[in-house]
Amino acid sequence: MNIKVSVIIPVFNVEKYVNYAVESVLSQTYKNIEIILIDDGSTDESPILCDQLSERNNQIKVIHKTNGGASNARNTGIDNATGDYILFLDADDFWNDNTAVEKLVKRVSKSHADILNFSYIKYYEDINQYQKYFDNIINCPLDLSKEDQKKYILDHNLYIASPCNKLIKRNLFDNDLYFIKGSYSEDIDWCLRLLIKAESVDFICENFYCYRQRSDSVSHTINDKKCRDLTNNILNCFSIVNKNESLKDNLYKYVAYQYGTFFITQALAENYQSNCIDELSKYKWVLKYHSNNKKLIILNIMVTILGYKLSCKIIRFFIRLRR
Repeated sequence: MNIKVSVIIPVFNVEKYVNYAVESVLSQTYKNIEIILIDDGSTDESPILCDQLSERNNQIKVIHKTNGGASNARNTGIDNATGDYILFLDADDFWNDNTAVEKLVKRVSKSHADILNFSYIKYYEDINQYQKYFDNIINCPLDLSKEDQKKYILDHNLYIASPCNKLIKRNLFDNDLYFIKGSYSEDIDWCLRLLIKAESVDFICENFYCYRQRSDSVSHTINDKKCRDLTNNILNCFSIVNKNESLKDNLYKYVAYQYGTFFITQALAENYQSNCIDELSKYKWVLKYHSNNKKLIILNIMVTILGYKLSCKIIRFFIRLRR
């Protein structure tokens, strides 16, 4: 297996975690790997730690740049990657299986997929507990036609809005696949564009990516901009799907899940999101593409009976009451 894998790691003020993330890559049994650390204008000790890691191992390349956000840092990594495939790893996350890349490469050598999706784990650092997101799920059948592969992973809710649980063929990346700079929830729009771009997709049930749940993480604070960006990215998805008529019914299954995330986001937001709710209420019909996801089925029933706006208010009330 001569497949080269580029691991792109954006780094911003994560001096506590970056060594652990990088070591989880260096410990892999599969060695044809390059690691690209993008220091995104960190103001802590992260830049020094990145340089020290690079000095000790020639697999590691460090790029220092002014702060532009995670999306911009990933774009920089894409531009500098030389591998056949790309993996993304956030610097506060880690892999807990040193055979992970070896397993991915073996699988993609069989399927030749443009995108190989895999499982992940939520790691709650405050209580030191792990929760598997996908577990005991069969791998995508290898004998599916390319036309049926996308339908299969969308029907089984196996395609999520994260770049970090995907091994991606590098030649897919062009101007259409850059992340939107300065936007929250940019993964939603980007992963849909990626799915459309790919000719073949696959899924393997391997739980090794540990998504660290940090109480101080920026993702845990919901402000007006985050709600606005999430809304815009969901609306972008509708525009993208409408340009791909032949795939429309399948792609709406992905959009329906992203649409459902807004119910929780608006409930956790500091302020009531009346404008975003007004805009998204026009698309409540997408919940019928729920792919038998239990949460989306409940939301669809709730919205059908109570209406979109009242459902948002009720969910917001009960979530804030519990907090």
